[in-house]
Amino acid sequence: MQTLPALRAGALAFACALAPLAHASDAADLLTGIPRLACEATLCLSSSLQPGECSPSLEHYFGIKRFNRHGLDWNATVAARRSFLGQCPAATDPGMPERVDAISHGAGKCDANYLNRAYAALAYQWRIRGYRQATDGGTREPVYEVHALDTVTLTELPAWCVTYNDHAWTHELSVRYVGEPRMGGHWVKAEDFEAAQARWDAQHGGTWAQGWNFTLTDPRRGSID
Repeated sequence: MQTLPALRAGALAFACALAPLAHASDAADLLTGIPRLACEATLCLSSSLQPGECSPSLEHYFGIKRFNRHGLDWNATVAARRSFLGQCPAATDPGMPERVDAISHGAGKCDANYLNRAYAALAYQWRIRGYRQATDGGTREPVYEVHALDTVTLTELPAWCVTYNDHAWTHELSVRYVGEPRMGGHWVKAEDFEAAQARWDAQHGGTWAQGWNFTLTDPRRGSID
């Protein structure tokens, strides 16, 4: 992954990096109004580092919302945001249409915090402590000891997040999944993965796991995954 042009260099440097222009004088004309905001938004949405200079373009971008009679129309909102980003002069360069599409789908929805919230679920740590006679006099029933665990069921990124995170101009957006869904897995920033995975291994091994089963369904409620 390559590092983005330094943010302090501003939108002009980024726009020039994205779309080399035949005449330098054209850059000033292109980077005004909506085209300038679109280029700045493309820059700012390509990094987890978002200084105050990003505020106008990000406010404009996230302020683009479309509604229908049921509330927020996500598909229409994505299309409108894509159209806005498409007004950056670089948006038609090789690879950029896919980039703009990935940003419009993924911005704000591909970071660890969002993924952990959106795909949160419960897993179950359980074991059988004994048996008791069924109330109808039939086969004995198991007596379970069960503990609910917070977990995240999504272990692979959606396609647009892969494109969004792995583009050559993306900076510090990548995330990785730690652990297993049945044992409290979750997403972290890629830079924190090794430490997080080591911590998860230490917390979820040994006596914590010995003699226990781990499932995504409560064993007391029928079938077990």
